[in-house]
Amino acid sequence: MENREKLLELKVGVFVLVGLAVIAAMIIEFGLTREGFRKFYHLTVDIPDANGLLKGSDVQLAGARIGYVSEKPRILPTIGAVAIEIRVFQEIKIPRSARFEVGSSGLLGDRYVSVVMGKKFDPRTFNPNDPDQVYADGEKIEGTRAGGIEELAAKGSDVMDELKSALVKLKDTTSDLDKRLDQLLSDANLKNMKDTFANLKTTSASFVDASKDLNVVIQNAQSAIDAAKQTMTTTNGAAGDLRGAIADARKVLRKATEGDGVIAALLSNRELGENVKALISNLRQRGLLFYRDTAPRPSPSPAKRAISR
Repeated sequence: MENREKLLELKVGVFVLVGLAVIAAMIIEFGLTREGFRKFYHLTVDIPDANGLLKGSDVQLAGARIGYVSEKPRILPTIGAVAIEIRVFQEIKIPRSARFEVGSSGLLGDRYVSVVMGKKFDPRTFNPNDPDQVYADGEKIEGTRAGGIEELAAKGSDVMDELKSALVKLKDTTSDLDKRLDQLLSDANLKNMKDTFANLKTTSASFVDASKDLNVVIQNAQSAIDAAKQTMTTTNGAAGDLRGAIADARKVLRKATEGDGVIAALLSNRELGENVKALISNLRQRGLLFYRDTAPRPSPSPAKRAISR
């Protein structure tokens, strides 16, 4: 009987030990205490604003957890930023070109410290074993705050204020426009506009009539131009005929003065010319029936005197 009770107690004891071991393993595996078995190095990040960041928040690199926030954020003596103590897994080497900022999981998610690679980071030349390229234990780093829902809300508030101001200006402009339209559409202005359109209609009709008269004037002017052209053509023809007549007269005169006819003799022989004059004078005085040569004979020319000698 006693042996059976001892065996039962032994079984219960073994069962309890196994249960405690399973519970301890689950705590180590799924709780924060599991990190007590890993090695870390310590970094301090100064960030302007760590709103929403708590002790135990994750430190992530490209979405993977590489550490956690070991202490609550504390205010720096300058009161311009807060210091965040983080612990990073020993095997994870963070390049000096990386920047630290506070991010969030979605718009309303938990806050965490995000490690973002810089633009100058080149994985081909990165050497994690080079202390000049990676952060060492205990270093202090200047971090930044990434835009979150608060920053979006602040920007949205500014935008809404600007929109409100623009709406007020639009309202004032619309009110002023309404007043101006009321003034513009007053009875006096409408009457003036009506009179203006009536005058414009009358002016248009007068312009049409003037255009008709102008067409008549243009037609008359065209007829005058055509008549002038015809006159010029006739004048040119008459001038041509006159030039021909002058040429013919010149030919006759040349033939008369240079030929062998009577006219040429009268023009070239002085004695013959005087005889003709005497004949005409006697005919005028006595007539043809009582004609008598009473005119003195002209003295012979020097040429004939020389011949007679």
